[in-house]
Amino acid sequence: MKRLIFILALAVFMAGCSSSDSATSNGEKSVTSNDSNPIEPGDSEEPSTTGDFNTPDEPIKLEDPTTPDTPTTPDTPTTPDTPTTPDTPTTPDTPTTPDTPTTPDTPITPDTPTTTDELIDTTGGIFVPSASDLVDNTDLYLEDGYATPNVIRIDVRTVTTPGNCTVDDESGCTLDDVKADVIDNDELTVDIEVHVSGDDFADDGSISNASMRQRGGGARFADQKSFRIKLDSKNDLWRNERFLQLNKHPFESSRIRNKLAFDVMSQIPHLPSMRTQLVNLWVDDGEGPVDYGLFTHVERPNDDYLERHGLDKDGNLYQAEDFRFDADDLEDIAIDEDGEPLSDIRFESVLDVKEGKDHRGLFNMMSALHDPNRDFESVLDQYFNLNNVKTWMAVNVLLQQADATRHNYYLYQPSDSERFYFLPWDYDAATKGWIEPENSYEREPLRVRSQFGYSTAFENFFTTRYLQQPGIHEELVEAAGYIRENYMTDSFMTETTNNLTNAASPFQQRAPDSTYNPFYRESSSQSLADNPRINEQAHRDLFHISIPPYLHMPERDGDQWQFSWIPAISVTNQELSYDLEIANNPDFSASSTLVNIDNIADDDDVIAVNVDALSLPTGTYYARLTARPGNEPDRFWQVALNIFDSATDRHFGVISFEVP
Repeated sequence: MKRLIFILALAVFMAGCSSSDSATSNGEKSVTSNDSNPIEPGDSEEPSTTGDFNTPDEPIKLEDPTTPDTPTTPDTPTTPDTPTTPDTPTTPDTPTTPDTPTTPDTPITPDTPTTTDELIDTTGGIFVPSASDLVDNTDLYLEDGYATPNVIRIDVRTVTTPGNCTVDDESGCTLDDVKADVIDNDELTVDIEVHVSGDDFADDGSISNASMRQRGGGARFADQKSFRIKLDSKNDLWRNERFLQLNKHPFESSRIRNKLAFDVMSQIPHLPSMRTQLVNLWVDDGEGPVDYGLFTHVERPNDDYLERHGLDKDGNLYQAEDFRFDADDLEDIAIDEDGEPLSDIRFESVLDVKEGKDHRGLFNMMSALHDPNRDFESVLDQYFNLNNVKTWMAVNVLLQQADATRHNYYLYQPSDSERFYFLPWDYDAATKGWIEPENSYEREPLRVRSQFGYSTAFENFFTTRYLQQPGIHEELVEAAGYIRENYMTDSFMTETTNNLTNAASPFQQRAPDSTYNPFYRESSSQSLADNPRINEQAHRDLFHISIPPYLHMPERDGDQWQFSWIPAISVTNQELSYDLEIANNPDFSASSTLVNIDNIADDDDVIAVNVDALSLPTGTYYARLTARPGNEPDRFWQVALNIFDSATDRHFGVISFEVP
């Protein structure tokens, strides 16, 4: 019930806001199968007319709220040409948590708050300097061999012995055990000793100099695995890094999207990127070196990363696992008087702590965010850097990163500040194009529409509230235009994409990668250069599709059935109206539709309409809700967040209910 509780709590919170702050993010963590199954943007590729060719994935169906604390095991994905990238949520049994989490005093000295108005430079710029701005060491991306867009060879030789491979004794673990370690949140993490050498890492003559394990979440279920290699020495490093994080990106056809995105972001101010390198991995498991194909190394975010990039190595660094900034997350991150988690299990189920032990700053930020006596803008000014947030949001639009809501981002907090900064992560499903959804109530067009543009923000309380600021669409359009003009230019995108394609293509056209990625086309990879231009235009013209409303189950009140919903959110400030349809078949054909109420007025609070009970005799019925904006209502409409799964199909924007 965590998601449903969040929706209702958010509705109450939003009801107290001004008319410009109309209700809710709809970012609840679990709901009943009939009263919604909200959409989970997939981790694998979506359809695009800009050159992508993989079969689209289905949104992930969430757990039944009657067992919210039971971990779910992802289904095994289908073959690589029809990828389904399952999440592996960590929802362990809930430890006992005190009714009132400790709210300790914060020893951090606050930064001087900046105001929203400071973001707009009247001299013509969009980002103005602030004392709290992050400044990345951009020279890093041209050092240690990173300046050249090439593929380097890394050789790994396993060092294994006969024995056990258990939680208590891993002495006998083998490479096969590493590959079989598909569950990333159980007690056994299989690590084996290996020897590493490479084009720019000379053979040191030792028997072993590193350990290797599998890495990733849903990608662990793919045939081609990703690996993490940790060097034994803290001094003899590869490119001043101790970790090689080799990502296979098995569900991404071009195998260059993640690197392309980080290369693009490496020169954009206010958003520190990650160093990346294409790698050809060879593994000798006792029978000679075997070619494992192309991987992408992505710099590991930790204290060394922070120090290399000129940031505070003593700061806090969190990776979002399932963190939506909602009220339930505040309970999960409850802390004691020293800022340590009351439950490590609950804390790490939402935020993986990469650095830091004192989490009072995080708890205080979240407490302020959910304080009914605080408006969102004051929390934004106090606890975040406005240039960082705006850049992160605008870049995600330009790169079509639709999955940085509950995960796929980091939060960084310097040790001498109460501010938090978003850092980008996991763009292998991004760099596509926003293509206007087909004007149809068929399943696939509805799925695309429900995840289009600003719609994905419903999963995150912070991003939803951010997008409800007056004039924010215009600000983001201006910011995206500035980034495109100065950094993500057509010439830069073309050169970068062509260089990466030329480097990666030979590996994609030979085994083993050609075996698992048979539909690879070089022309499709090169077309990625066009997408930021396409996305900037789509942002200006097509983002009138609203953040979805949320339809509640109807309630009987005498001789009336009351249907109510949490309103949709028009980020482009369009006046909304609603259509409610009730049918005895979920296809809503003309012959099955019994009630059709059009042009229902919008409201800042929960909206309700009554239906005569006599029009709905005993039986099973289906309700569908559509939000329509004042501009082009037959083009930019949006269905409700709810999903109903029948025995044969999935129906977006629909609930099922019984009349006894």
